Amino acid sequence: MLQIAELHAFVEFLEQQEQLSDLQSQVLKALNSVDCNFEGLTQTDQVLVKEALKPYREHLKLKLLFEELNNLPLKTEYEQKFLDLYELFQKNALDQMELNILKTLATRYLNFKAQKLEYSDLELYLSQLQKKDAGKKRKAENQRKFELGGAVLVAFKKLNIDISNDTPQQITNRIVNTTKFHNEVRKSLIFKDVKTYENEYFKANKLFIQVLEGLHTWQKGGELLSVIEIKKALEKGEE
Repeated sequence: MLQIAELHAFVEFLEQQEQLSDLQSQVLKALNSVDCNFEGLTQTDQVLVKEALKPYREHLKLKLLFEELNNLPLKTEYEQKFLDLYELFQKNALDQMELNILKTLATRYLNFKAQKLEYSDLELYLSQLQKKDAGKKRKAENQRKFELGGAVLVAFKKLNIDISNDTPQQITNRIVNTTKFHNEVRKSLIFKDVKTYENEYFKANKLFIQVLEGLHTWQKGGELLSVIEIKKALEKGEE
């Protein structure tokens, strides 16, 4: 016979959920109709209640273990792994595989406490998880590199730049040098003046080019101001 106290707690838990499954809704209605008296349920409803209680008890087991471990002043690597996963579980951020790992961590830890497992068994399972995590991380990193490489190829293709004969180092240098030049331009006094009139990125870039082209039309003593500035800069560089 199921304890009334547990069923009341179960009902309270269900009533706090934002969304219930059809089974949970049916069970909640049935339990409320008999004030959580299991014996007052029909045989069919008793079967449904037992079925609905399974995930609730699993949830309760995880919750109680989390509260216990979270209060420990010092935590083992295994305990911390469980805590980290449970916090993600609370945020609904675990996929089914990760949820299964969380449940397995809890089950093995409770078996360890009940002296059904050695701590070395916990360490072995944690080691297996760490190897899987490392493998997933490497796979994700390789996938990221592949995607970035594809993005670089697409970018150069859009720019109509042929890099088929360039080495990886040459491509890297081209990107780095272009970025450095771009940053230096945006730090220039002229560009800073431009930004006081137009702050939107693309519009500011266009305005900057227009300003440079405009300055190219000014002359002094029959010589373009831009040419004068070029000569001054070259002379200064030779000093």
